[in-house]
Amino acid sequence: MPESNANRKNIEDTTGAIQPKPLVSVIIPTYNSASFVSQSVESVLRQTYDNFEVIVVDDGSTDNTEAVLLSYKDAIRYIKKNNGGPSGARNLGINEAKGEFIAFQDADDIWLPEKLQLQVEHFKQNPHLGVVFTGSLRFNESGLLDSNIRKGYTVPTGMIFDKLLTEHFIAMPSVMVRKSCLDEIGLFEETLIGNEDFNLYLRLARKYAFGFVNQVLVHIRIHENNLSDNLKQMCEDEIKNLEKIASMFPDAHIPKRKLSAGIYARFGRYYFSQQRFDEAQSCFQKAFRLSPVLVKTWHLWILAAIPDGLRQGLLALNRSLKRANTW
Repeated sequence: MPESNANRKNIEDTTGAIQPKPLVSVIIPTYNSASFVSQSVESVLRQTYDNFEVIVVDDGSTDNTEAVLLSYKDAIRYIKKNNGGPSGARNLGINEAKGEFIAFQDADDIWLPEKLQLQVEHFKQNPHLGVVFTGSLRFNESGLLDSNIRKGYTVPTGMIFDKLLTEHFIAMPSVMVRKSCLDEIGLFEETLIGNEDFNLYLRLARKYAFGFVNQVLVHIRIHENNLSDNLKQMCEDEIKNLEKIASMFPDAHIPKRKLSAGIYARFGRYYFSQQRFDEAQSCFQKAFRLSPVLVKTWHLWILAAIPDGLRQGLLALNRSLKRANTW
């Protein structure tokens, strides 16, 4: 049995005596994550705060995820379901949760030991908040990549609906939310792929204030299995989500054309970075059709449209000029 505070978190002890309900329910969806899930669970069980339960929802894994989690059977509640996506797995976990607060963790990410403690304290100090998230950083096998805590940038807090429409600064494994808020606004939208978290944040932000713990308390692992190659579906779902949110909150007067253009331009840059130039060009065309003032991406649209030989030559020249400027 891995070292943890797990025995204090069980709802029933070995004698069958009823224990107090946990304050926090940690929800971990997993799918074919045998390589990483034990590190994720261990980082939760090693929290300095101990009044929580852990619910792992296996979304129909076909690898040995279940066998890996067997060693944690006394520390977690393990639920297996047919494959249906992370939103359905999270929703099942929420419905099974006994805590007043819901904290989301992913099967391949890592919490630092004080994460839950600092979030619970933040809620106690700010009882008007509906959501508290923390600083996070991304890493891969080569090292650290980036963080939402950076010099010159102030992470938005409070009523952040408008900010969320144009900025992505919340990592799902950093979020803790009052379960009563989810009871009020609903759970994850299961028809969306890769945008279900953003949809939930926006619905929460329309009604509740967000708080922020200004420390990096979550490490987001970037690896080949969690980098979606379905950019087309993700782009379509971002547009679909924007339509849903605009219809849901007509009084917000959301600038759909401008925001849609920004989405297409961003996915155009994603495609361009992967050298998928035809798809990049298509996205840029849609962006400029909606908002011709996106001048920062004109050069990428042109580069995506020209013959490959000329494009590679211009890109090589650009790299040479950048190197020259560093001398």
